[in-house]
Amino acid sequence: MDWECVALGISRRGFGDDSLSAGNRRRYCRPVLEMKKRAITIGGITLVLILAAVYLWGPSSVPSGQEPLTVLSNADFHEFAAAFDGDTDVPRMVLLLSPT
Repeated sequence: MDWECVALGISRRGFGDDSLSAGNRRRYCRPVLEMKKRAITIGGITLVLILAAVYLWGPSSVPSGQEPLTVLSNADFHEFAAAFDGDTDVPRMVLLLSPT
């Protein structure tokens, strides 16, 4: 509808002079449509990035009956070692992830 108003010279306040022909009206609406597409694309990418950040850095949950997740650090390493060595008849696995 925006390009029709530009082509017909209609403003929100009333009618103006029709300075554009019907054949040329699409040429003048193209930058407006490209800006709208760009804004929608940028908004969509931003939304996806925000949702990914909330998913990755949000609070973690575990199934019922399982101990809560903890972050391994030098301060609580002795607790980890005691829990790891506590049950000798249970299979144990350690997953270490490094950012580098």
